[in-house]
Amino acid sequence: MEHRITRWRTTLFSIALCSMLAGCGHEEGIQQPENTDTSAEQQQEININTQQEDRQQDPWQQDQPEGSPLNGGTAAGGTDSGDGRQIPDQTFELDLAPLGRVTFVSYGPDMDRDPQSDVVFQIQKDGRVTQTLEGMYGDNIRAEESFNRVEAVSFPDYNNDGYDDIITICSYTPASGAEMGTGYSEARIYSGNAQGSFTLQRGVTDAANSAVAEKTVRSILGFMGVGRGNAQTDAQPNAQADAQPDTQSDTRATSGWKQAYIDHLQQLDDNGWDGYSLIYIDDDTIPELVKVGCCEAMGCSIVSYGDDGINETSLNRLYFSYIERGGLLCNSEGNMDYYYDLVYRMEKGRLTQIASGYRGALDTPREFDANGNLVYVYEWEGVRMGEKEYEQALDQVYDGDKARRGYERDMLMTREEAIRSIETHAQ
Repeated sequence: MEHRITRWRTTLFSIALCSMLAGCGHEEGIQQPENTDTSAEQQQEININTQQEDRQQDPWQQDQPEGSPLNGGTAAGGTDSGDGRQIPDQTFELDLAPLGRVTFVSYGPDMDRDPQSDVVFQIQKDGRVTQTLEGMYGDNIRAEESFNRVEAVSFPDYNNDGYDDIITICSYTPASGAEMGTGYSEARIYSGNAQGSFTLQRGVTDAANSAVAEKTVRSILGFMGVGRGNAQTDAQPNAQADAQPDTQSDTRATSGWKQAYIDHLQQLDDNGWDGYSLIYIDDDTIPELVKVGCCEAMGCSIVSYGDDGINETSLNRLYFSYIERGGLLCNSEGNMDYYYDLVYRMEKGRLTQIASGYRGALDTPREFDANGNLVYVYEWEGVRMGEKEYEQALDQVYDGDKARRGYERDMLMTREEAIRSIETHAQ
């Protein structure tokens, strides 16, 4: 009997010991997911918003899409497919204007092709690739750094033209040298168009990467001026004016723009603005309201009025010119050897970008001539050209000889002065 008890106790002890060892082994084999997000804000940026109305109300909001990240492929690292390895948590099914329902696919580097290969982004529709987005380098090979991960993907209509755009942020690690083992982030800004294709805006991309230290979707949009009233807002008509009989539609329209501008100014946080001005970009009786920011990062905004109410366009930094009553505006700015000329046309109370050019040190690494001077590159509408050809292309769409400065700083009005000027405006 004693022998049986001893053997029974030994069996229980062995079972317990095996369970403990199995538990330890199981715990040791699980790799906890690495928490690379430094804030809740970064986590939100990986999610996207497919609702156009929400994007207009709050361009910072990044909601979870209806068709959340596609989890096809292996959990360990994606599925081999064409240009690289699919990254499941950065692959999305969503609606993109004007394409409709598409799949945005992120592929990791094709290491079999080259250890320094870069990430690849594709737009797919109905199972077919409609576009492979342009990379930062022509051969998609990075000579001096290695791809780390896709930090964020966002699909805002940042220029408010009705077509969705794409912003990606990726992190990289220097492949050699003293900085090996450190890392940095790089943004890419793609603009969408009516044909449903996306163009890498190298000038503004390079300018944003140069100017923004901590790169998030929020900070990149902030650099471009989005979020300071760039979305269209509907102006409420003047109830008293509507109630009164009026046989002149122009008088009714005038009353509408006055009340809309005054309401806009009264609801405005005045702290970030240095002053205000009224100008005439197009040839009608309604002026445009210029809001001048307190710093280059704040930039300027143009408030205009059309049939659909107030429209506001945020410009990059502080300088712009316009052809008075000619319907054209040019936002010519930049910093740190990255400059741009963005031409807008005013139609029916709305500014629309019609052409763009970038100049400066657009290539990486930068090139220098025999005298050690930085070599500038000129790019108009995505086409590389010489300086003279660039100036000719700009002159064809915007006659700088007819232009005038957007505002005179010493002539700017305070908010109260701007409201009084609008109230007493003759038109």
